[in-house]
Amino acid sequence: MDNMELPPQRGPETADEIAAAIFMECLMNMVQSAAYLLGKVKAPDTGEPVMDLARVQLVIQQLELVEKNAEKLSLEEQQLVKRSLQDLRMAYVTAAGKTPEEAIGDEAATEASAEAETQPTESADTGKEADKATDEEEEDEAPRKRFVKKYS
Repeated sequence: MDNMELPPQRGPETADEIAAAIFMECLMNMVQSAAYLLGKVKAPDTGEPVMDLARVQLVIQQLELVEKNAEKLSLEEQQLVKRSLQDLRMAYVTAAGKTPEEAIGDEAATEASAEAETQPTESADTGKEADKATDEEEEDEAPRKRFVKKYS
């Protein structure tokens, strides 16, 4: 068995093959990084798994953009993007207990409630100023004319 020779491996030869190989390698690196951030791999320095779901959401969003604009990719590349995205979404749901879209919605709701809590409340002497601001806002809501410049 040790003396058995493996057939020579053919590397990419044309520019398209090289570009496809680089794209697939980058895609696999993104997926491996996301797996690391989902705690599937232990950090070498601490020996503890790393959980960073916000960064995994970013990787998923990047892959979704690639999938949307995949018409110029080969069939093999499109399938790899789709399969990687599905696997990553399932791993995210397993780790977080909810989909990335739900998590983004929860974060937006949390930020909105935090902003509402930090805004100062109106006192009696600022009531007149608030009335003026309300009048100005109503004027701003009136329909505005739009001017469009046309080029011949």
